[in-house]
Amino acid sequence: MKNVWDEHYERPKSKLAFPDENLIRLLSRIEPKNKQALDFGCGSGRHCYLLQNEGYQVTGCDTAKTTIDHLQKESAAIRFLHTPDTNLPFLPNEFGIIVSWGVFHYNRLEDAKKLLTSLYTSLDTGGYLLGSIRADGDTHLGLSKGKMNLSDLSGGYAETYSLEALKEFLSIFSNLSIGYSERTPLGKLDERICHWFFLAEK
Repeated sequence: MKNVWDEHYERPKSKLAFPDENLIRLLSRIEPKNKQALDFGCGSGRHCYLLQNEGYQVTGCDTAKTTIDHLQKESAAIRFLHTPDTNLPFLPNEFGIIVSWGVFHYNRLEDAKKLLTSLYTSLDTGGYLLGSIRADGDTHLGLSKGKMNLSDLSGGYAETYSLEALKEFLSIFSNLSIGYSERTPLGKLDERICHWFFLAEK
């Protein structure tokens, strides 16, 4: 059965090609010894290719089988996996870097915590989690009791995080640095797209 994300990635406009500039900046700050990288919630694969270009051996995974099927045909050099639930198939200490860009907030908090714990286990000692998460103050998702009011994600679930909630969520990490970004959609100056972005070290 298709979910909202399968339908989302069937739309051409959803296939983002360019990496997020904040992720590029975060990557420039680190040099993990373990060169295995995971793009958790890889979507269109844009950050998988960024990581590959940075010299990592890359795995990408997503809950949307639609995009994984497409990516598997597109590149044999990257391992793409369909991960439909919170039971992730990765080994302890497998990755030196994990990217989770705009993923956790599309899960209920209890599921996000399960995913984070699993990813933490899969991260090597001294490894890094680089991520972004929707911040309180975001109006673009049109949230009402967790349901999104966007034409291409209608009925999907999302949550936003306060700074305190984000710090608590990531408290298992030994070192944490957090940034913030806010922008408006073109032509919609009354809306706000708000994200925390972070660099967390195990």
